Amino acid sequence: MESVESFRRLFEYDRWGNQAALASLSSIAGPVQKPLRVFSHVLGAQLVWRARFDDPNPPNAQPWPVLTQEECRSGIDEIYQRWIELFDQLSDEKLSQTLVYHTTQGVRFETPICDVLTHLLMHSAYHRGQVAAAVREAGGKPVATDYVVYLRQRNRKNN
Repeated sequence: MESVESFRRLFEYDRWGNQAALASLSSIAGPVQKPLRVFSHVLGAQLVWRARFDDPNPPNAQPWPVLTQEECRSGIDEIYQRWIELFDQLSDEKLSQTLVYHTTQGVRFETPICDVLTHLLMHSAYHRGQVAAAVREAGGKPVATDYVVYLRQRNRKNN
């Protein structure tokens, strides 16, 4: 069974992975439009999904925003804090309840909260892989954002 605490830990990893992926853009000597566009989508999608917990049909839902690197940097912590605020309101039992929401095309869906949260984590990891490929393609040095890499770094800091 999923727990709120396990999602807290996974969203900490997600924040770390997002920070690392965004930092890898600085290894590119030229334009960063492609990896920045994909990375902006990671944040935009999370903002849309988080907003759906407050309003099933959030106004101004923009899954593909145009953001600067600085806006992304501050957005990573902003969205992480919004998830933590949500986790503070959830219980393990509530994770199996459904979230009622509308897609950006207006189609209504109901999805268990635990599945929405799992989707977000996988969605971010998928697109961080695309960011890494775009960074490499642009001549930069992508970073490993695998969960095990995060755990190893975290364990080194705690020892």
